[in-house]
Amino acid sequence: MKRLLLLTPLVLLPALSAQNRIGTGSVNELYQTYCASCHGENLEGGQGGSLVDDFWKHGSSDAEITKSIAAGFPDLGMVPWKGVLDDEQIRSLVIYIREQGQIARANATTAKTQPQGGVFSTDHHNFTLEKITQVEDILWSMAFMPDDSILLAQRDGPLWRHADGVNHLVEGTPEVWQHGQGGLLEVALHPDYAENGWIYLGYSENIGAKEADKDAGMTAIVRGRIKDDQWIDQEYIFRVPGEFHTSSGVHYGTRFVFQDGYLFFSIGDRGRMQMAQDVTKPNGKIHRIFDDGRIPPDNPFVSQPDAYPSLWTLGNRNPQGLDINPATGELWETEHGPRGGDETNLIEGGVNYGWPTITYGMNYNGTPLTHLTEKEGMAQPKHYWNPSIAVCGIDFYEGDKFPDWNGDLFVAGMASQELHRLVIRDGEVVKDEIVLKGQGRVRDVLSGPDGHIYVALNSRDPNYGELYRLNPVPSPQWQSLFDGHSLDGWDVVDGNSTVLVDDGAIVAVHQDREAMTYLVTEQTYADFILELDVKVIGDLNSGILLRGQHDANIKGGKSHGYQMEIDQSERQWTGGIYEEGGRGWLYSLEGKETARAAYQPSEWNHYRIEAIGETFRIWVNGVPTLHLRDDQTAAGTIGFQIHSLTPELSGGAMYIRNVRILSEDPVNHHQSTTLPAEDTREL
Repeated sequence: MKRLLLLTPLVLLPALSAQNRIGTGSVNELYQTYCASCHGENLEGGQGGSLVDDFWKHGSSDAEITKSIAAGFPDLGMVPWKGVLDDEQIRSLVIYIREQGQIARANATTAKTQPQGGVFSTDHHNFTLEKITQVEDILWSMAFMPDDSILLAQRDGPLWRHADGVNHLVEGTPEVWQHGQGGLLEVALHPDYAENGWIYLGYSENIGAKEADKDAGMTAIVRGRIKDDQWIDQEYIFRVPGEFHTSSGVHYGTRFVFQDGYLFFSIGDRGRMQMAQDVTKPNGKIHRIFDDGRIPPDNPFVSQPDAYPSLWTLGNRNPQGLDINPATGELWETEHGPRGGDETNLIEGGVNYGWPTITYGMNYNGTPLTHLTEKEGMAQPKHYWNPSIAVCGIDFYEGDKFPDWNGDLFVAGMASQELHRLVIRDGEVVKDEIVLKGQGRVRDVLSGPDGHIYVALNSRDPNYGELYRLNPVPSPQWQSLFDGHSLDGWDVVDGNSTVLVDDGAIVAVHQDREAMTYLVTEQTYADFILELDVKVIGDLNSGILLRGQHDANIKGGKSHGYQMEIDQSERQWTGGIYEEGGRGWLYSLEGKETARAAYQPSEWNHYRIEAIGETFRIWVNGVPTLHLRDDQTAAGTIGFQIHSLTPELSGGAMYIRNVRILSEDPVNHHQSTTLPAEDTREL
């Protein structure tokens, strides 16, 4: 499966003695029975390799991992498990491994997405969160009015109009059946609202229907108008006859998209998963009607006997995200999987999206659901999540406040408390970035007419919802520290190595056999972001001094302090921090193979160094190498160490160019990192 094996023949027989537990317990029990003896109780590795370190010897795709478990690698000592475990159980183990890998990476993901000084950092844009308003139950959906007011759908029934900092209750909206996940679930304006004033509401209703003597309900859609905060002129657009209502409290779907006179909307499988494959039932489908409720005569199933006439697709578990790609006109959807297997789909009429025949998930209790992830005649998702993030609202960003995000699909994640940015090219998802995490359950996301992004964040116990706006941080104001032709602003101190300027670069030649030489700034800096290119030729280490100290009464007047190592030796710890004249290594790269590999000896290397408060972050050629918290020195110079020569070393030179610094509000422009912080504040 990975480096070695899941289970050796020596422990095969004891595992088989637990055969009676197969398929009856959770996937954790399945793993502990068959895999833990080699791969560790927590998948950390042992006789077999770690399953959570993202190093895969025999392929990292679901299909490759499935094959590794099923066929094994007998020559390497790994037992083939096909015949002992059935296909469903093997599939559940693959999902379990994915889940545990995500748990193992959680600290790094959290570190990357945490704000610093209230500023959130992403690959392209930094932003702050501004609270707009809140409601006293779950905030499910929102819509922007032409007068800049915002309609807010609160799950337990109220519809609010937020204007001038105040929430105004809209009186007279339809009574909702707030049962389980049901309630007031969608609000949207007709595309021609300025002319016709129509506002559409999606909600769960109970019309007196019963299922097995229990109250039953279903998704309904109405449209109406608002005048003086009164709901008027209501018309029913879509209602399901009572014979199709269910008593389940889950999977109502309910998202709207208008296009070319049609209204597309979703209904989940309502907890009756087999109905998603039954075209005579409305459950587990995307629907298409005219925006006045009429059935289009060219709907894909309309001529099929007994088929529900509004069906557009089938096999959708619980779609809670629906939007049109403005660049292509394509309809995209997100839907909840079971345990694992949340999906992003490109929606096309008449297509079967597979639920529950195929899925990338398993049952919530960890038991297998199916081993099938694909089947002829059923569409594959464009993207899926294992483990589930509990997808909800989606929106293609169309504003101008975040230009590098224009056209990207934003996806809300509730259980994961994440906002994802999907980059789509030619109908395929090519990137998934988490831009917000840990701020609450993200229920909905929407581009505002002002170019900002708005998110609905919800909390539990007690339930309440908040509306926030993402505000971009202004572009940074960089300052050059090297003019390309002189050493103005710099001093050479301590040693006698030569420092000069040649061909637009600073050249520091290693010459002094007695002392280190430093090239340091005349100005001191506290918080800053430093970017530069450095090339070291020869067999000597060098370094970049950060918040350097030069006091005649301390350390014999020699330069000392934090120093980012540039390591030409085979050890290659470039990007770590050594405290010169102090505590020694504060952050080495021992065991950090990805960081060590980032440096290219004797070549130009690009460095980004952040020193903000007590936090240091370093990137070498775009690869994060360091995340450190230390509080010994708050301010000092920036400099370069020109190492002294020793008898066995032949010397060399250090070349420096493109030196720039951001010292004004650097916290607003910090860059996220996947590395967890190491803390040396008590050393």
